[in-house]
Amino acid sequence: MKCKDFNSQLAMLQDMGEIPAEMQEHMKHCDSCNEAFEKTHLLFDFVKEEKSQKVSPFVTTRIMGQIERVEKPSWFTRPALVVVMSIAVLVLGFFSASLFSAQESSKLADSTEIIATDYFFSENPGSQLEEIWLNSYSYE
Repeated sequence: MKCKDFNSQLAMLQDMGEIPAEMQEHMKHCDSCNEAFEKTHLLFDFVKEEKSQKVSPFVTTRIMGQIERVEKPSWFTRPALVVVMSIAVLVLGFFSASLFSAQESSKLADSTEIIATDYFFSENPGSQLEEIWLNSYSYE
């Protein structure tokens, strides 16, 4: 018997008491297959021992109760964290907006004032406004 065949038959075993003679003969000559058989035998023993133990019917209820107690944060922690984080985001938003908008607002105000002045005080306001808009770089 080859090791590959031995491992295939070992995987198919339902009970460790029903070992064919070919497998027993192969285990006498092959140390690796003998070791695999011993590990499989230990696994079967462990499963048999676990199946024989009686488990309290309330184990699941106790475990779920412990999980629920651990997962529930205090009623104050989450809302306070949300408020603090919201205020921090707002402050950072206003601060960063003031850094970048201070330079652009003066240019925008000047160009808007020029356009409005030219529009209201010209003889042909529509074409004048269109010409200013086409010739300015602020629309990009």
